[in-house]
Amino acid sequence: MILAGILDQKSVLQIRLLLNEVNLVFRQLLKRTEIMKKAIVSSSLTLILLFISQVFCVVYAQEHPAISDSIYSSALKEERSLKILLPEAYKPGSTDKYEVIYVTDGEWATDLFSFIYKFAQGENYVPPAIIVGIPNKYIDKANQRDRDFLPVHVPQPTISGGADNFLSFMKNELIPYIDDKYPTNGTNSIYGHSYGGVFVLYVLLTEPQVFESYYATDPPFRWNNDYLIKMAGEKLDHLPSDKCFWIAGRSENQDIGRLDSLLQLKAPRNLHWKVVTYPNEKHNSVRLKAMYDGIKFVHSGFSNAPLIFHPMNGILLKDKPISIYVDQGYPELRYTVDGTEPDRASKKADPIFTITGPAQLVMKSFSNSGKYDKTAKGNFELGEALPSVPRPKKTNSGGLKYSYYEGSWERLPDFRKLKPVKTGVADSAFDISELPRKTNFGCLFEGYFEIVKDGYYLFALVSNDGSKLFLADKLIIDNDGVHSTESIKSFVLPLERGFYPVRLEYFQKDGSSVLRLFYLGGETENASGFPFKYQYYED
Repeated sequence: MILAGILDQKSVLQIRLLLNEVNLVFRQLLKRTEIMKKAIVSSSLTLILLFISQVFCVVYAQEHPAISDSIYSSALKEERSLKILLPEAYKPGSTDKYEVIYVTDGEWATDLFSFIYKFAQGENYVPPAIIVGIPNKYIDKANQRDRDFLPVHVPQPTISGGADNFLSFMKNELIPYIDDKYPTNGTNSIYGHSYGGVFVLYVLLTEPQVFESYYATDPPFRWNNDYLIKMAGEKLDHLPSDKCFWIAGRSENQDIGRLDSLLQLKAPRNLHWKVVTYPNEKHNSVRLKAMYDGIKFVHSGFSNAPLIFHPMNGILLKDKPISIYVDQGYPELRYTVDGTEPDRASKKADPIFTITGPAQLVMKSFSNSGKYDKTAKGNFELGEALPSVPRPKKTNSGGLKYSYYEGSWERLPDFRKLKPVKTGVADSAFDISELPRKTNFGCLFEGYFEIVKDGYYLFALVSNDGSKLFLADKLIIDNDGVHSTESIKSFVLPLERGFYPVRLEYFQKDGSSVLRLFYLGGETENASGFPFKYQYYED
């Protein structure tokens, strides 16, 4: 259970008891509403989910308290309180920098937004971020949000018209203050609900350079006789490129539909925008879905894992295609085979696609913001199958011979110049973790692989730290060096039926030792370890 990792046992038990009670109530609700429309049941379920999420938010806020801060604003002529939530992984003195998301209506929205964002981060949809909640100002117990969010004065609300001052506060005072005091990377986003969403659109249209991403949920764009709809019609096509704009709300919010039509007509090509409406929601309940989907949309294309395809490199036979296997953790992948940089019009990379050689494969993942784009390259040359040899005399099947060495290296040493501490056979019972040392050691594995069928063979070498794979004295995979985590390299080549001398070199400096060799080809349909019955060592 994901939440169990961030809450103490008492909190988890309390939540489980609460969930049981809610579940009982919901079952009773279903029994009483069997003749009611599905829409009513769906709405009730959403309210229950929102209630549960608010309970989680309370516990989460207790476990991860915000930093209370404040700043005096000359633009507003008042002190403004702040709620700052730093990423869990942040450590004082670290050089890591983070995006900042500014949340309006901070006394209501910060806990919910930060909880949902943390959940999305746990699913690897978003990077860690700093969340700055901006609570509203209260004067004589009167909330001043109408003053701060609405751009022009109207008879009702009477305090409206201060949005320019609030924008000046954010742009010229708050953002510089946060950048100076906290570990920010210069990427800023803003979230607003209801009139806060009106303010978000106003900022996008008048000062679009202030933020990279804009979230607006269930905003009443009809305000002041479509003031912002009219402004959008004049300014949309002048917006700078590579901004993200997320608008979401209830399906009955016709204001959103009208802005959607305007965006379809006038939005610039490089404005990444999306409008989503949800049925059977209320003005406040819609935030739950809208926040989560918006967070994922804005960070679409993000992953903290490297962009990988297999095989990464190889030797191909003329007019004999191979399959490329793609990690599908990215929503939009494009590729070229001539070495040029892919764009969004390039061929789409399906989970499995084929290429023929020669090819300089370039694959690129695209993100909405452009900040999370990644590129991976592979080179596939034309060649011939490596020549095999007959089975050498005095060899036994069941594994490879290994030689164990001790020493501290940054890269693989020349094992031929070193004397092994221990030798043996790496058979099915061999376990690298049972060697005398856990760190500062090396291993050399030697012998033969038997290939029982002509064809392409894909080898993948996973190690921490460095490793190399040789077949017939040819370097196939170079995964050398000290690695902070497991590193994988792969290679494909044509092989003939017969035997191939194999040499696998490995060293481990610090941390946990990992060494795995996989192959795909011949009699196998799925990647697996090379069968011991086809491994041979000399007497």
